[in-house]
Amino acid sequence: MKIVEKMKKNKRLLIYSLVWGIPVGASFVMGLRLDLQRMLFEGDGTLAFHVKNLLLLLVQILCFSVPAVGCAGYVLSRGTGRPEEQEKQAEGKEGQEEAQTEWKTRPLRQMWLFYLAFIFVCWLPVFLAYYPSVFAYDAEGQLYQVIAGDYSTHHPLLHTLFLGAFFRLGGRLGSYSTGMAVHSVVQMLLMAGAFAGALTYLYEKRTARWTRILLLLFYGLFPTNSVLAISTTKDVLFSALVLLYTVCFYRLTCDRNMQVTLKERAVCILLGVLMLLFRNNAVYAFVVSAPVLFWGMRRVKFDRESQQEASLWDGKAAGKEYLRLALGILLLFAVGAVLLKALTHAQSGSPREMLSVPLQQMARVWVHEENGELMDDQSLRREMEKFMPSERGFSVYDPHLADRVKNIAIIHDDPKGLVKTWIRLGMEYPGIYIDAFLDNSLGLWFLLDDTHARVYGIGTETGFGYLSTDNRTMPAGCEIVERSYLPGLRALMEKIVSDNEYEDWPVIKFLFAPALYWWLLYLYVVVVLYKKRYREVLPAVFLVVYYLTLLLSPTVLIRYMYPLVVTVPVILSCLTSGEKEENVKIDNKI
Repeated sequence: MKIVEKMKKNKRLLIYSLVWGIPVGASFVMGLRLDLQRMLFEGDGTLAFHVKNLLLLLVQILCFSVPAVGCAGYVLSRGTGRPEEQEKQAEGKEGQEEAQTEWKTRPLRQMWLFYLAFIFVCWLPVFLAYYPSVFAYDAEGQLYQVIAGDYSTHHPLLHTLFLGAFFRLGGRLGSYSTGMAVHSVVQMLLMAGAFAGALTYLYEKRTARWTRILLLLFYGLFPTNSVLAISTTKDVLFSALVLLYTVCFYRLTCDRNMQVTLKERAVCILLGVLMLLFRNNAVYAFVVSAPVLFWGMRRVKFDRESQQEASLWDGKAAGKEYLRLALGILLLFAVGAVLLKALTHAQSGSPREMLSVPLQQMARVWVHEENGELMDDQSLRREMEKFMPSERGFSVYDPHLADRVKNIAIIHDDPKGLVKTWIRLGMEYPGIYIDAFLDNSLGLWFLLDDTHARVYGIGTETGFGYLSTDNRTMPAGCEIVERSYLPGLRALMEKIVSDNEYEDWPVIKFLFAPALYWWLLYLYVVVVLYKKRYREVLPAVFLVVYYLTLLLSPTVLIRYMYPLVVTVPVILSCLTSGEKEENVKIDNKI
């Protein structure tokens, strides 16, 4: 009731609560409808966006939005009020000056080593349980490239070479398994170091102690982190780079006002270049987000009272500094990508990945209109047959996995014709297209989704489930031999990540949901806008655009979402900082 009273008195609080709550409510309505149709085996697969059902849809969204709006209102009103309210709260805290003095006496390097050691020790038993590594996902295909010397840009070349270096090291040591064990240890140290760096930044920023403790336990004990830390997938190191780049960018935009030293500029550029080299779709996200950030740098300003404070934030200067950083990252990435491709003589990857959603939409039209109007339109049928043979499309179609359709599609003979046919079908069957997109991306926005955890199957016997822990087959003489030193722990972990027993855990199960981290990121944006801390929106822009690229992925897997899993809790923790963000005076002496 108190929240309701606050919303009645504070229209700004109500508006921003609605901005977060209504989309959350809509996601539950759409997700539950799709889920119900899946269970009832309904053929049309529409969300009933017809006029006659519009009122019912709106009522359902309203009902589901009410609790979400209430939650948002609670978060916004509890210690995350407007700037003037925050200042009054900060002034009333006893012993604040003493706490700040104590803070400055603690060495940051010591804290970083402590965090690193704690996380590494937490992961060590999992490494012994899965020794030498979780040799899964794309490792087999990437190492085939290394063995044959026939490289492709389908997977990031830098990661293929990184993985191949340890594979070759194992060959020289007489055991490829040993090489993968070394890879696991090195990757664990790199990941633990990245997480420790983020926690040290939060410590330096004087965030609330409870947030740092929870985040430390999350990094060290959450099964997703420990298993992926020893996994051979490219998404692991990429996620660490996204985390470090975001922290670096946060420091520059929110703490330093883009008053950047040469060393800071070099570190930011290096992290950005490596991040783009480790994930192909990160390049698209970076290019799209760059103009938005440039515009934001020039527009966002302090709420200031004096000309002296105004001089601390020059939008034009900040925009120029970011432009230099962005152009430096893109230029060095382009040079690095060209050099890697030239040195390895790599072939270009197929454009099929970018067509995952369009091909999935076309296949769904095949399936749902098998005996409908499409069969009567012979010209449209002939066009479809050119790109997607119906006898194969019917059997391989999966609403939550575009890979099967993507692999049988014929796209090279007439790419323009494919696009024209896709557009023509979309004009004829917009409802099916919308439903195909929503079904394919369900786990990215629906908190109760479970399809992302069983896309390739489920069960300890297969090693498929929430995470893939199956040991991929390599050529004779190059096998990676599993040898668990803690079989009991491995059996326990397999129940969690392969048998998906986490789904039976109340509340905690939501930590495993990819959609949670999108809604937390969206909540972060809403909070900083409500608090008028507009600068702090900037570090979230790349993360938001990267998330949008995931909506076009062939399926939903937690490893795709992993950059947000490890990064969003950090920027959320920054909201508990003890600094007065709006009126802090920056020391120009570097």
